[in-house]
Amino acid sequence: MEGIMEQTERQRTIPHDHGQGTMKLLEVMPSKKAFAEAADIFAQLSDATRLKILWILCHSEECVNDIAAAVDMSAPAVSHHLRNLKQCGFIRSRREGKEVLYRLEDTAVACLVHRMVDGVFQMKCPRMAHMEEWDCPKENVLGCVNLQEMDRNATNNCQNKQNKY
Repeated sequence: MEGIMEQTERQRTIPHDHGQGTMKLLEVMPSKKAFAEAADIFAQLSDATRLKILWILCHSEECVNDIAAAVDMSAPAVSHHLRNLKQCGFIRSRREGKEVLYRLEDTAVACLVHRMVDGVFQMKCPRMAHMEEWDCPKENVLGCVNLQEMDRNATNNCQNKQNKY
């Protein structure tokens, strides 16, 4: 995603200054293109079936037939959803013999989506619970790399941005 707005977008002014630092905030507001890309990501999550498939893949690595059985759909219909999720960068696949297995991708966006999905359902990731129970390193969690470090970085970034205003 593009980060900061293009120069022409940045020249906005607000009619009233309420002392909230809005002009400074507008200087770092993402571009229209970045917001459109984010909207596309959220659009992928707005389909209940796709969300159910993603939830399964957040917690396990599965083949199309197993996913189809779990969500009570045909394998071709599930394949269509998997293709969309893969194009968005949420999941990855690997071939094992004749089967293709799918799982959550190891990206910051995919990990954030994983945490959001678990948060919506007010649950702790079963894989995270297992890793903590057995004192395993966080890098072993399927699909998410070092969530504690991501949390620390996100918190620091948020605090740094707040300190600017």
